[in-house]
Formats: sequence, structure tokens, C-alpha cells
Amino acid sequence: HVDEAIRLFQVSTLSAAQSGDLSGAEGFTTNEDIEASSRIEKQLKKRFAIGSQVSQHTIIQDLTKQKYDERIIQKVLMTMIRRGELQHRMQRKMLYRLK
Repeated sequence: HVDEAIRLFQVSTLSAAQSGDLSGAEGFTTNEDIEASSRIEKQLKKRFAIGSQVSQHTIIQDLTKQKYDERIIQKVLMTMIRRGELQHRMQRKMLYRLK
């Protein structure tokens, strides 16, 4: 029974990964998400000069109006914060660009 359960799990996981159904799952990112992340990051760096600060709410609103997924926007912002490029200020309401 255990062997059959493992086999079923592997088959269903592989078929879901191939069909793109795991795109929201932890650790699975589609090529479209990667491309969107790259475009969002480039746009943020272009619009947001080093040493300036901007409302996080405003950034998210502007990018969602351009049809970007809010989940991807948040992911890009957190990645840039982890890299030390951005920093939260004023109780996480403002973002400050460091580099």
C-alpha cells in the first residue's frame, strides 16, 4: 500500500508540474512569473531613484494597474529588501531605495 501511495503521489506531482498547475505552490515558478518579476524589478529601478522613498501602497497600485499580479510584485519587493536594495521605513509604509 505504501509503495502504491508513493507511486501515485509521484505521478500526480509530475503531471501537475508539467501542466503548470503548481505555479502557485512553494518553490514552483512559471516562466511567465520569472519574466514578469524581471520586468517589475527593472521598472522599479527606473522609476525609483537611489536615496528616494516611495509609498509601498502607491508602487503596488501603479503596478497592478499595469496588469501585474500583486503576488509577484510583493515577491519582487521582498527579494529586493533581502538583497539590501530596498528598506522599509515608517512602519513598513514607505520603501527607501539604498542601491
